[in-house]
Amino acid sequence: MRIKNLHYGTDYWALVEFYVKKGDLQNGLKRAEQGILKGEGRLTELFQFLFEHFAKKSDTPNVERIVRVALTRKSEETNMLDRLFEYYTTQGNYEKAKEALQKAYKIMRYGNYYAEYNKMKAFLRAADWKQVEPEIFKDVQEKDICDYLRICLDKNMKEAVLHTILNPPEMQWGMKNEFDEFAAKLEEDFPEGIIGYYWQSAYRNIPGGNRNTYRIAAGYLAKVKHIYINLLKNESRWKKRFSGLKTEFKKRPAFLDEVRKL
Repeated sequence: MRIKNLHYGTDYWALVEFYVKKGDLQNGLKRAEQGILKGEGRLTELFQFLFEHFAKKSDTPNVERIVRVALTRKSEETNMLDRLFEYYTTQGNYEKAKEALQKAYKIMRYGNYYAEYNKMKAFLRAADWKQVEPEIFKDVQEKDICDYLRICLDKNMKEAVLHTILNPPEMQWGMKNEFDEFAAKLEEDFPEGIIGYYWQSAYRNIPGGNRNTYRIAAGYLAKVKHIYINLLKNESRWKKRFSGLKTEFKKRPAFLDEVRKL
């Protein structure tokens, strides 16, 4: 092994594997320790190797030390904090597990906020959750509007969801089909409002469009038709509105062709 050519984390990891396969665990641990301090780039395997080694021994001081290094080096922070949370949970240390869980959430730069929200909700004691939930709920709203809406649905805040998808943050309109999953879940509760959402979504795809956007528009119009006929039991309103749309775009034969079966 080229011990002198240790630069990247993967270099150190290759050396660790070499020693472990030889049955020389101590040298493997030594090189892994050096790697998490000096290695550049990917350090995943090094941190996991050391964490698992100390966790199996229930060596809490060293487990915590490895996590501190990860946080200091800004490498594998979330991964290590998640492992620390599981470690403390297994140890039955609620307060330490809670601390690791909340710290992991705070350093999230992107990810599944909905899953993290529910993970904390499931783990934290009722009094602790009641204290932190409002702040986390607001934070999710600012960071990931769709995960926020998923939480709103769980809270039965359907009107808030409807208001958001009809009046989305400016950045959201450019995101393809971003709110369709929520519209589908609100059709029966707010048929008129969801007709408005689908109609707007269809209309945006017609002016200046092409065959592809016309097909997208047709898909939304099919949903409008479904609500008018199957939920509102008002086929005449559908026919009148659809006829008006076709008249408006009568000079777009490709569009008319795409919606001919509606």
